[in-house]
Amino acid sequence: MSSAEERSLNDQKVDFIHQKVAGKNSAALEYLQFLSQAARIVDDLFDEPALVPNKDLLVLIELLFVRIPSNVFYLQHREQLFTHHLAMWNAWEASNILDKGDSTDKIYAHVLRDYINEVLPLVALLVEGWDKMKEVNGLIRALFKKHLGE
Repeated sequence: MSSAEERSLNDQKVDFIHQKVAGKNSAALEYLQFLSQAARIVDDLFDEPALVPNKDLLVLIELLFVRIPSNVFYLQHREQLFTHHLAMWNAWEASNILDKGDSTDKIYAHVLRDYINEVLPLVALLVEGWDKMKEVNGLIRALFKKHLGE
């Protein structure tokens, strides 16, 4: 699990990019916030299950079974977003397996663990078009770049 300081810095980056991606589309912003919150809880569960409070488990269940599936933006773009959800889950699972491998596996794990960020250019495309997608694509590379091992 990340430290409180690391989390705070990451939260600032995430809030900034969510606003940039969603623009004036409040349903898209809400979708991104829900997805991010769910991913954080899932990652915490994987890293330190004993430290995750029961209330977070209930929040996760609500997000995955109620909030995301009933979000207006998600409903409008369900086919594209669900397909991306499958790819995000697959990449995250693979990254956790590869992280236990050799040095080459660890490089792949390093890249795959942040695949969730790839939903951001997709949402930008759906909200504001091609140019916004390209802008967001560049932003996420700069905002979330980490050195190997971080």
